[in-house]
Amino acid sequence: MDINERMNSLPAEPVGIVMRETLGGILDTMEAVDQVAGSVAASRARLIDNARQLSEAMARAAEGAHGLGDEPHGWNASTRHSRELASDIAIRLRIPEGTAQRLIAEAQQLIHKLHDTETDLAAGEFSYRHAQVIIDETYGMGEPMIGELEALLLPAAKELTVSKFKEFARKLREKLNPGGMDERHRDAASRRTVTLDFERDGMALLSAYLPAEVAMAAHDRLTRLALAVGRVMVRADDTDESGDGGKRTLAQVRADVFGDLMINGDTCDAGDPSMHGIRPQLLVSVPALTMVRAEDAPGHLSGYGPIAPETARELAARAPSFARVLTDPITGVILDFDNRKYVVRSDLRRVLTLQFECCSFFGCHRPASQCEMDHTVDWAKGGTTSLSNLAPLCKTHHNLKHHSAMTVKKRADGAMQWFTATGRMVVTRPDNLLGEDMLARGAPGGEAPPGGAPPGGAPPSQLFGSEWDNGPEYETFPF
Repeated sequence: MDINERMNSLPAEPVGIVMRETLGGILDTMEAVDQVAGSVAASRARLIDNARQLSEAMARAAEGAHGLGDEPHGWNASTRHSRELASDIAIRLRIPEGTAQRLIAEAQQLIHKLHDTETDLAAGEFSYRHAQVIIDETYGMGEPMIGELEALLLPAAKELTVSKFKEFARKLREKLNPGGMDERHRDAASRRTVTLDFERDGMALLSAYLPAEVAMAAHDRLTRLALAVGRVMVRADDTDESGDGGKRTLAQVRADVFGDLMINGDTCDAGDPSMHGIRPQLLVSVPALTMVRAEDAPGHLSGYGPIAPETARELAARAPSFARVLTDPITGVILDFDNRKYVVRSDLRRVLTLQFECCSFFGCHRPASQCEMDHTVDWAKGGTTSLSNLAPLCKTHHNLKHHSAMTVKKRADGAMQWFTATGRMVVTRPDNLLGEDMLARGAPGGEAPPGGAPPGGAPPSQLFGSEWDNGPEYETFPF
């Protein structure tokens, strides 16, 4: 009998009381489950730290005559084992490598320097996100200061939401340790970055992690420019009428000005801002019937995903640095690409960047256009320069493949099988299927020269062939 049937079978008068008691029981169970989640997070941290300690022990055992810098690109036993561990954890937990590396560092801090925090987390007193705040705020402190700050933070962690607790912890840390703020700011500023996160409906979020004074000044300038662009039309209700008769809020004008400045170096107050002076070199896939307006199937922006049909048509027709890619309207496989928009000598490289839009390692989002084209089977070991044996790898994962126990195979369907040092396998699949003509373009390639690799390994011109000369500067490896 479900809850509704049980309620209907009771006399009318006590139904409300029973329902409230039942609701309370459900919420009590929910709270208990949440406490178990804290305990599980503490157990996971202990396991991650055990794995780190064992990995470091293996690295020490493997150290011999080689010191840092003696092996190619600065790799040594410590680097190799730490990278293998982070990659293995990332694959097993289905998280980015950077997140795995953070979990390793957090586990070390939690287990070895925040014993009371670990105990309370294991008891389900608060969430792992609360524990992360304590880890972050105590990181880099001396032992006495860590103990003092931890003791003051733990009671608040049991009472406050994560956002309120984070604010409380930050203020308390500055109060207890004001003398170290300059050094902490320099350390934080060294991690400044710009990130790109994809959103729904053809949108994306471009975020900048900057020193506060720089971010405040930039936002103020954007606001002033936005007001200047719309100075004749801005109304008291924070809207202005654009040239096409529509309305833009101040927030929208600010966003438009930001995009104009980043892409064009100036503001665009006429025409379609999305088409004004676009210079990035990107690929836009358009179904053949959409291109001729026979249907309105969405297009595909390489590295992002589906975009509105009209946007796809406009980019393919009017943006000079967007190369048009035609796809089959039924199967979606890539049929052909148009080089008139962006001249590239190598069909093979283009086919590869269409097959994989990003680095072919698990979870990596580095665009394929910024990657090295790696021979899955090393050229020096008989691998061919062909579609069946090439895949884009960013420099980080190219190094990981060649300097660690990670191995990879490229299947006939283009999928990449990655094997961790402990034997766990994960598959990364190509982003696009290729039609027969496209497969034919990638098939000829350049076979390895007769006689195998030259002494000392293949120089870049022989490793990749002249077909790669038109691309960016790629580091090549004589493997």
